[in-house]
Amino acid sequence: MSIRAIGHRGYPAKYPENTITSFHAAIELGVTHIELDVHLSKDGIPVVMHDYKIDRMTDGSGEIRHYTLDELKEFKVQGKESIPTLEEVLHLAKNKVTVSIEMKNTKLYDSFEEKVFQVIQQTEMIEQVYVISFNHHALMNLRQLSKNIKVGPLVNKMKRSHFRLINKLNAEYLAVKHDGIKNKYVRKLDELGIQVVVWTVNNIEQMQRFSEYPSVLITTDELEKYKKFKSDFSNIAEYKEVIV
Repeated sequence: MSIRAIGHRGYPAKYPENTITSFHAAIELGVTHIELDVHLSKDGIPVVMHDYKIDRMTDGSGEIRHYTLDELKEFKVQGKESIPTLEEVLHLAKNKVTVSIEMKNTKLYDSFEEKVFQVIQQTEMIEQVYVISFNHHALMNLRQLSKNIKVGPLVNKMKRSHFRLINKLNAEYLAVKHDGIKNKYVRKLDELGIQVVVWTVNNIEQMQRFSEYPSVLITTDELEKYKKFKSDFSNIAEYKEVIV
């Protein structure tokens, strides 16, 4: 059974976030999307990690931008595996899932958008990815590089002004914090063909709430919990149809 959902940094409820193991587990579980975060190494290679420092996730310390890729590969994530590159994850995901790429801390890096886009091009994944960021200027830079790359602004709360932003960016997505959506805006975005993404939905109460928004794409850490919820919800819906 496939599950229409985004594995947030892979499957972090069971595996170290943003690792090949975590992404592989999410793909094997049958999600339609995975989400990852990228930074640039000292030598300009997009690498996958949420924080701009390696302290929380590895046996090393310091900022990603102060290490070359070879140096970063020497550190171990929770003592087990190396920090993956964007290229490595895209090869893993190719022809299997859609990948949401979040550009993090964009102001720390030179030519960030160009480096990320280059990897997307080289892996021939432009049809299987979309790029999100809180830095909407970075998304505009990316749009100027390509009219075909799919982009989406990250926001904490839906606002009317976001419709102008979406139009300016020619965006296909809007990624919103789970408690920041508004029903009237979801309906309007549906009419415009914009995919609403919410993050991060991990408990049953939140999952139940978003069952009222079938078009919205859910980002979650709890993939098996969400898969079971969707299966149970579907079974209940089918039972009600039979009774009626």
